[in-house]
Amino acid sequence: MSDILEVLKNRLFLIACLLTAIAGFIFVTLSDGEAMFIIPGAIMVVLGFVLLISGYITPIVSQSKTGMAIGAFLLLGSIIGIAGIFTVNVLDAGFMMIIAGPVIIALGCLAWPCICCQGSKAIRSQVIGIASAHDQISMVELSNITGASVKLVSEIVYDAIGKRELSGRMEGGTFVRSAPSTTTYSAASTTREREIVKVLVICPYCGAKTEQGIGKCQNCQADL
Repeated sequence: MSDILEVLKNRLFLIACLLTAIAGFIFVTLSDGEAMFIIPGAIMVVLGFVLLISGYITPIVSQSKTGMAIGAFLLLGSIIGIAGIFTVNVLDAGFMMIIAGPVIIALGCLAWPCICCQGSKAIRSQVIGIASAHDQISMVELSNITGASVKLVSEIVYDAIGKRELSGRMEGGTFVRSAPSTTTYSAASTTREREIVKVLVICPYCGAKTEQGIGKCQNCQADL
């Protein structure tokens, strides 16, 4: 039972997107040709499937706490909209529910692109950062800290180890960080001293000594 609940929780966003598309289909089907139902219904169908595909290819975001919150928002809007379309002729609030449902869905859809673009890198960085800060940490603990599912954090950790972004190994459901290397490297530097021997030339005119390579005597200025 707990496994089923865990799967449903991780798939909440995808389920909500599918229900959004179904709600839109119901709007179109029961519209009786009225544009005020057909237009929002068609938009809900399109948005539902677009978000469904987006959430499926970015599980790192859709299975996070933020993704689940957006999913709950979409789910609420879909239920309110479906309830409104079936009770519009029975309850006075039915018409308001028909309006409120698509509005709630629209707000969730507007928030999703920003979350999707920024969420993937943020969650991955958070998982890697927390894992690297512990000598060892279980995937369950990592999931509780980050809010991502156990499956998702496991995939991130395995991928990070493969890409050498994490130094360590997986032992069952626990990440064990590698101990820092204690090997030290010392570079011996050698200093070589070279003795420079100066060759002096004796001036044939005044007998003064001048370094070889100088064209004139430093004493009498005669050519050497």
